[in-house]
Amino acid sequence: MESYIELSSDGFSDEEFADVKKCLETLLSIREGSLPMDRTFGIDLDSIAGYPLNVAQNMLALEITEKVRVYEPRVTVKDIEFETSISGQIKPHIYFAKAEG
Repeated sequence: MESYIELSSDGFSDEEFADVKKCLETLLSIREGSLPMDRTFGIDLDSIAGYPLNVAQNMLALEITEKVRVYEPRVTVKDIEFETSISGQIKPHIYFAKAEG
């Protein structure tokens, strides 16, 4: 899945910002089930395929939000906007901020 990640560097050191961004890019680019040691890591696109566009967008937003909560607790999802193609492909634009606390 191709996605656009927007992460504000506010509150992060340069090193931590780079690490968080890399972790998010990795999490969002891997299909769930493809890592042998952690089969739940990644995004479950298979369960979303075949649904009407508006339903698939809601399911994908929930999937992204939940996976980020579990695997990258240093940030929170602030907003997700979707770009769609004529062929029905969905490209999420995901906006993150440093988590509170």
